[in-house]
Amino acid sequence: MKQSKSVENMQVFGRADNYFFDWHAENNPSMAKKWLEMLEPVVWNNYLTADQAQELAAQIVNQDGTKGPHWSMETFFSVVPKLGGSIEDEPYYNRYALWLVANAHYSDFAKSTSEDMGYQTVDEVPPEKMALSMYKKAVESLKDVDRSHYIQNYYHV
Repeated sequence: MKQSKSVENMQVFGRADNYFFDWHAENNPSMAKKWLEMLEPVVWNNYLTADQAQELAAQIVNQDGTKGPHWSMETFFSVVPKLGGSIEDEPYYNRYALWLVANAHYSDFAKSTSEDMGYQTVDEVPPEKMALSMYKKAVESLKDVDRSHYIQNYYHV
């Protein structure tokens, strides 16, 4: 099917695929959701599901020795718009890719970012100032023209 140039064959495959998806949507919605999520990277340069982002974030080791994300999804998603940021920017990144990369940058660069801002320690930096800085760094990584699929290449997803 992959090699077929026949429009009729492609239409047959499309109908079969629609039938398959409709059956799963009715009988196994979680499987249908996973199937759709597997297609999302076609639209996005950097895409993660919520589950993928949480699994990857759980592996983060922060500079202070703590493990896991610095910001919860709920906190991050509510703060970014208040700081003038965009949680999603199609086709560059979806919300879960942004959240993961901002937390990864915090994990790797919180200390030097604090010092660049004129603070002695990470704890001295106002939370919204650190969030904005990590948001900006994450967006720059996710929109980097040299690495249009940053998430896929860095995290091998």
